[in-house]
Amino acid sequence: MAKAKSATGRELHDLFEEVFHLQAVLATVVDHVHEEAGLGSPHQKVAEILARRGPSTVPEVAAEMEVSRQFVQTVCYRLEEQGLVEFSPNPRHKRSRLVSLTKQGQATLDEVRRKEAAIVKSALPKVERRAVIQARDTLLSLGEQLTAKLRKTPNQPS
Repeated sequence: MAKAKSATGRELHDLFEEVFHLQAVLATVVDHVHEEAGLGSPHQKVAEILARRGPSTVPEVAAEMEVSRQFVQTVCYRLEEQGLVEFSPNPRHKRSRLVSLTKQGQATLDEVRRKEAAIVKSALPKVERRAVIQARDTLLSLGEQLTAKLRKTPNQPS
């Protein structure tokens, strides 16, 4: 069996251009869905992180989002006003409280995810499952390879 030919730099560049374009389109769709559900994109991102991580400090969430602690604090206060998150004492730190999703917050996040999936499915009804899985796996692999490369040589692309 012949060895598969490696992609050229130009082919990879073209793929990344398409990924960036798709990301912009998806961001618009996702923003619309989030707004319908009463969650802006930053609010949904914080909720997603809390759903995955469980109770976390604002600095932990901010580090994962790569944004300021103050920005996440503002988002969390808004989510708290809506009854979607709650703060609790942190046994590891006196001043940095834990923030977590409430049951209402989890239900709202589940509804947002359901709406997102329905909108995407209705917009792309004929995409084959196998093609989606292959594309996802390829993107995951590319991301892992680039991340590993950046860890080895953070200041020197090659």
